[in-house]
Amino acid sequence: MAYISKLNIINFKSHQNFKKNLKNNNNIVVIGPNGSGKTNLIESLNFFSSSKSIRGEKLNKLIKLGTEGRAKVGIEISSNKNQFFLEYTLLKNDEDITKKFRVDDKAVKNLKSINEIIKFIWLSPPMEKIMYEGKSIKRKFIDKLIAQFDEDFNFSLNEYKKYTTERLMLLKEKRDEKWLSILEKKISESIFDIFINRRIFSKKISLLSKNKLLNFRSFEIIFSNLYENYLDNKSEALKIIEHVIYKNRFIDEISKRNNFGINDDDIVIKDGKKKISSDYLSTGEQKAILLSIILSNCHLYKDNNQEFIMLFDEISSHIDKSNLKKFFEEIDKFETQTWYTGNDKNLFQVIENKAFFIEIT
Repeated sequence: MAYISKLNIINFKSHQNFKKNLKNNNNIVVIGPNGSGKTNLIESLNFFSSSKSIRGEKLNKLIKLGTEGRAKVGIEISSNKNQFFLEYTLLKNDEDITKKFRVDDKAVKNLKSINEIIKFIWLSPPMEKIMYEGKSIKRKFIDKLIAQFDEDFNFSLNEYKKYTTERLMLLKEKRDEKWLSILEKKISESIFDIFINRRIFSKKISLLSKNKLLNFRSFEIIFSNLYENYLDNKSEALKIIEHVIYKNRFIDEISKRNNFGINDDDIVIKDGKKKISSDYLSTGEQKAILLSIILSNCHLYKDNNQEFIMLFDEISSHIDKSNLKKFFEEIDKFETQTWYTGNDKNLFQVIENKAFFIEIT
């Protein structure tokens, strides 16, 4: 079980100096009216797992106005039966923002060291657009889930971005054919790894929704592309992908973009019962599938003995009051700390006797 026992926020968005001892509680409920800073409080925790704001805000918007240009968030956390102190600092220098991390008072380069200790899984109202917007945002969402779970996948994504950018620059300049071929080989390997891992992850969480989320909506995530039939044979698939990239040199140079890559993977999220794309479901049904994806992802972490903490912003936006009891029962299965926000304390009557309430006015 993972849990935060102490939280200290300085100059993060609306919170100038917030300190709280949480008494090692599994359920942390942040209550307050709209605009009181509930989301800001739990978003401060999300930055221990992500380099981006959940609302897409620039980092300079996260430092409280009127301060000296510095925000700091620190937590005492128990993970894998060990105690850690984690901290990050946002520093504003002219128009630039730097982010510094510490683990037990020792500086670390990036989030990787923190993610080896704990990961935060988040669901908030802005994420609901994932279900009704285009395939690109769905792909990015699934990629983000995989990258958080599997560092090797994150490495493949970064390698793909690095090599494709370098290749486009090389196409614009005087070509080094030998190096161009090497880059295209590396890009092909990254594309293949990403294609395969998308399918493995999607099958796993789709199956978990069917087998473990008995009181929730099941789903099936399906990736496919023109070269689907070759993916079972790695050497053959790599040859084909590399050849496609080679043949695209001229058009890529003219258009100044990669005309074949990881975005050529089509994605469909289907309802497990109706067997139709979530694009054709009602808004309520789409929300239910999104919640199931998050819960299935949590089951994957638990099954693999990975420590995590859950963050649910405005829980009433994601689930009907009539289903809250089943939801809280499902959350109990994860045996880890979960944070909720809401503006009505009555929503949490089911867990009232075992929750720690933070009221913000």
